[in-house]
Amino acid sequence: MKKVTLSLALLLLAGTALAQHGPMRGGPMHGGPGHWGDKPPREMVEAFRLYKLTEFLELNEEQTAQIYPRIAEMQRLRDEQQKAMHEKMKELRELVSEEKYGKAAKLSDEIHAMKGEMHALQHEKMSELRSLLSDEQRAKHALFEKRFEKHLRRVAERMQGRRGGHPGPGPGPGGHGPGPERGW
Repeated sequence: MKKVTLSLALLLLAGTALAQHGPMRGGPMHGGPGHWGDKPPREMVEAFRLYKLTEFLELNEEQTAQIYPRIAEMQRLRDEQQKAMHEKMKELRELVSEEKYGKAAKLSDEIHAMKGEMHALQHEKMSELRSLLSDEQRAKHALFEKRFEKHLRRVAERMQGRRGGHPGPGPGPGGHGPGPERGW
């Protein structure tokens, strides 16, 4: 059952990638133009997140089929909202640099309201998604979100270390290596 769910999850991910970017010529294993390294890091992280979410919550096929489109919709809405917020912030910076503080204050109020609307919409969409989960899965979902966030931070720290930043402690006691509780 688990293998079927993971296969379905991977198929959905591949379908999403194809819909957004077309076929992967050369494929990810061949280093061709469709190679995963060509994908924006955000897409790669989101694909990994969906895979781990499916695995961690042990989603069945029906749940996967219902949840993945909702997650994609949430991401689309978040992207649209962030783009609109970026434009408003750009406009605000221009108004402040031109010392048009009256207009800037009104725009600042709009931005504040937009942030509230964004949070409310995200909360609503997440509640819809969580309604599809069992009690156990909802509890695990809360743990998953925190766990995945920590994982991303560790990866970012390691990547920063490879690029000349300050590497953190390595695997071992107190380090960042995978342990029994950090299975990915």
